[in-house]
Amino acid sequence: MKSNSTSKSPLTVSRRTALRSGAGLMLGASLIGAPAILKAANRDKIKIGFHSALSGIETLLGETQINCFWMAIDEINSAGGAAGREIEALIEDNQTSTRGAIDKTRKFIFQDEVDVIIGMITSLERTAALSVSKPAKKLVMYPTYYEGGECNRYLACTGQIPNQSVDPFVPWIADNVGKSVYILGSDYGWPQETAKAIEAAFKASGGTVLGTEFFPFGTQDFGPALDRVRKAKPDVVWELFAGADALTFIKQFSSYKPGGQLLTNGLDELFTTSMDGSDVEGIIVNQSYFSSLKSPENEEFLAKYRSKFGADALVNSIGEATYVATKLYAQAVDKAGTAETEAVIDAMASMEVAAPQGKVIFDGKTNHLANHSIIGRCRNDGLFDIIEDFGVVQPHISNCNLS
Repeated sequence: MKSNSTSKSPLTVSRRTALRSGAGLMLGASLIGAPAILKAANRDKIKIGFHSALSGIETLLGETQINCFWMAIDEINSAGGAAGREIEALIEDNQTSTRGAIDKTRKFIFQDEVDVIIGMITSLERTAALSVSKPAKKLVMYPTYYEGGECNRYLACTGQIPNQSVDPFVPWIADNVGKSVYILGSDYGWPQETAKAIEAAFKASGGTVLGTEFFPFGTQDFGPALDRVRKAKPDVVWELFAGADALTFIKQFSSYKPGGQLLTNGLDELFTTSMDGSDVEGIIVNQSYFSSLKSPENEEFLAKYRSKFGADALVNSIGEATYVATKLYAQAVDKAGTAETEAVIDAMASMEVAAPQGKVIFDGKTNHLANHSIIGRCRNDGLFDIIEDFGVVQPHISNCNLS
């Protein structure tokens, strides 16, 4: 499935259906939320290419991500555009694959001649897209929390990295839950590199890593691994599974009851509200944003989102960071007075954005956002009670100075 129409936005599907089937989102004529201003292509407009996981293992996340993108575009155009120019949005499905990310990035840059690319979920997609965009010196705005380490003038990241999530989280865990951990996750870059950060943080807090295991996408039986967890007797179990595999693991963890407090920095209300309350209640999570945040900024954001996408619609940290990335780009174009890539990148440095999570600042030294770091405990209804907010945490990338 693919679409590159500038007049369409995604039809909302149920969270349960998306998780259960992994089916792609259909971008049809009845789609909602796209501003009418996008219908006519015009070279005087700023072109934004959006590609993400609209089918495949991360469909659920891609659905909310694109909704937040469309809402930001609508608001920007309704306010007069960026630097007085309307924004034209082009949409593609990368199918949660490296091949798809390469193909869609190449299409956007060399065929559609977009000014910027926004989107993507997994590190596999980001790495694949950068193999095309970096040599072409085209800016990519990546909104998903990831393993850190990117130091690239042509990549702007608005999601958390480990020093913003793991580093504040682990000392709290050591003080409030326990000091031994067993780590399990999907077998790719984000879990592997995040696990290293978790191990370093636990050691710094006087803790111990009792085991670390990674599994291929689509693993159905975690029983043997949960037996090993039971024998190890950790205080906490840290899960780092991608997409629907997180659902499978959490269900089996709840059934096996191997012991240990389940926690993660890679789970949100889109997943937990689609699951049985008995399976998710009590899971502790660190993210930069939760729908349940109580603030005027978030309440206004959610009211606008729900007016477009449904009264009970939820937003996760990836969706919020996509909204912020799109607004950040438009503000940088306004400041630069042009969509020329080098000028926009320079304009983003130290730029403040009024985000639903609270005021955030873009760090020009690393091209990452200074995000909030928030701990939530999952309730039986799948929403999160906020139990700690560490405030805005500056991003840190070793030996990176892009300013």
